[in-house]
Amino acid sequence: MAAETDGKPTLQHLNDSQSQTILWLLEELEIPYNINLFERQKSGPNKNRAPESLKETHPRGRSPQLITASGRVITERSAITAYLIETYDSAGKFKVSGIDEDHDTIREQELVGFAEASFALTVTTAAMFYYMKVLSPFFIRPLIAVVSFMIHQGYLSKELDEQLKYMDGLFKGQDYFMSNENPTRVDVMMLFLVQTADQSKVVDISRYPNVKAWHDRCVARPAWQRALEKGNGYSLGL
Repeated sequence: MAAETDGKPTLQHLNDSQSQTILWLLEELEIPYNINLFERQKSGPNKNRAPESLKETHPRGRSPQLITASGRVITERSAITAYLIETYDSAGKFKVSGIDEDHDTIREQELVGFAEASFALTVTTAAMFYYMKVLSPFFIRPLIAVVSFMIHQGYLSKELDEQLKYMDGLFKGQDYFMSNENPTRVDVMMLFLVQTADQSKVVDISRYPNVKAWHDRCVARPAWQRALEKGNGYSLGL
């Protein structure tokens, strides 16, 4: 699907969503771009869902969507981050160094896949049960709480702990997952998921000191701060 463009990439950005990390990457790249801000629906049966207007540029109506300078519409963060870095990072600041097997493109894709599949599934499931418990009607809340507790005890808590311990051990003295100077695609993919887990209170990331330090390092970057200013709200909790 192609869309109108003025020769600059355009981000179709939704508040309180993973699109914030794409906005962060755009700011890191320091390139000219456009941004169209969309708000989640505030009431009705689709409350908190993306607005129907996002379907004007892509049939799924989700965010982020990146409209390239040529008018192509790209969805899914892994594809968007790959496109932006390959197209605009001519200096290689956000590309992996390739100096060894821990810093090559295969390792990068492995960790992007881990973020998209394994970690995302666990975080999303844990967050879903948390919100079910908090938002359910009071008369069935105790039952939902018991079910949530059993699933967490039997699977989710152990899986989250295992995954975060694995992530905590990946830094090996470097500031980011695959670099000591700047974030890569892996960091952009991981940040939203770590923030979702932390803000929805399904895990305390301070138990994983390297992950916590990495998170704080990312959000202290000037580009992240600029991205927050240019967006229209970013809160992943209730």
